[in-house]
Amino acid sequence: MRKKDQYCYSSLTDILREQILSGFIKKDEFLMSENELSKYYELSRSSVRKSLDLLLKEGLVVKKAGLGTFVSPNVTVRKSKRKVLRILTITPSYFVDHCLPFICETFEQQHLDVDIKLLSFPITQFWESLHKCIEMGIQPDICIITDTIFQELKSMDDFVSLDRIMDNELNRMYPKVIDGFRKDASVKAIPVTFSGICLAYNPRMFDKFNVEEPRHGWDKEAFIETARRLTFDTNDDGIIDNYGFSLPSTLNRWNVIAMQHGFDFHKPNKKALLDTLTFMHDMIYRQRSALVSHMQLHRVAFQSEQVAMMLTTTIELAGFGDKLPFEPKFAPMPFGDSPNTLLIANALMVHSASTERELAIQFLQTACHPDVQAKIGESRFLSVLHDINMMKWDPLDLASLHISDGQLHDAFYQHETISNTQMMQEVNQEMMLYWEGMESAEQCAKRLQKILAPRKKVVSR
Repeated sequence: MRKKDQYCYSSLTDILREQILSGFIKKDEFLMSENELSKYYELSRSSVRKSLDLLLKEGLVVKKAGLGTFVSPNVTVRKSKRKVLRILTITPSYFVDHCLPFICETFEQQHLDVDIKLLSFPITQFWESLHKCIEMGIQPDICIITDTIFQELKSMDDFVSLDRIMDNELNRMYPKVIDGFRKDASVKAIPVTFSGICLAYNPRMFDKFNVEEPRHGWDKEAFIETARRLTFDTNDDGIIDNYGFSLPSTLNRWNVIAMQHGFDFHKPNKKALLDTLTFMHDMIYRQRSALVSHMQLHRVAFQSEQVAMMLTTTIELAGFGDKLPFEPKFAPMPFGDSPNTLLIANALMVHSASTERELAIQFLQTACHPDVQAKIGESRFLSVLHDINMMKWDPLDLASLHISDGQLHDAFYQHETISNTQMMQEVNQEMMLYWEGMESAEQCAKRLQKILAPRKKVVSR
């Protein structure tokens, strides 16, 4: 059995077990079908089936042919005399998988009378899951979110303002990273790790094909030539199987190329947009030195050493753990004259209705403590504390990541570049033919210009 498969179904088993034992899924209540669980948690049917089989062996669920799987009537919801801190987490999440365990361990060592209970929900259904928890009488104390999820939150009053409570911790952090979690000048979430979109590369492939590694100061022409020299048909079957560059078709990646070309989604510039689309088409179809891919293929190709350079984040690279057979390096992104990048971050929020608010605040303080942040920095994750990154990271890498000065002047959150979620979805939808090479850069640019053009308000009479 592959380790990845084992991890997938054991992780889902843990999620469902905790939902059952906490009372989130009640006695005699049916679980989602195997097909629904597969789509909901983005897992294979076989992984879901193995998870349910484990729960069946533990006596937590009952299977009925033709009906489905439901919670056993003999399950006893756990009640503890110890204090309980409930944390709602997102899945999938590299931060939750790799950093949260040692944050919890550190906190529990300091609070021997406290049990931490984790409830994990798909990132696309997080706020709906939170509301369902509360409706069922399960009050979360802490929520672990991303900057994107934060922007989707409609009721900020449901969460504690942290400005004064966490003042000491906030003063040590990157101001720009904090700004992504402000609402009406109030900090509603404490960031615990972050990253800019960056260009990572595999030095072993550069050495294998005798190509010089990227240097600071290289330009777009040097990048294009480097990608070309790293693209090969290694087995002479007429099909390219080694690419110089991997380019995900998601907006939260290629947007960086557009930004460096000088494109602003708030003030669309036709030339900058056309230059961006032409450049990407050239790489993918004319020079055939870039692999256009969805995110999963993007990661697999880099891990299997069939792609030499990729647009990624330190969070994504850290998520590989020890699965990468090489130590990745970073290069400056040379796509245009504007040295901009996109930011992503993970953060913690305290629910206003928390019954353990003091404990929840102490957990946030633990997550931001320099010792814990230093441990985060040991595993390819960036710390939210500038001093930690200066100690743990190479200065040239920090420069490539746009954070060497501690101010992040050239970094922007996705919601700062495109504030309208619906518009983001429309852009992704309208580019399908472009990515397949079935539409020219000029045709795609014209249609995107229409989507991005200011829309007139309809005045009712």
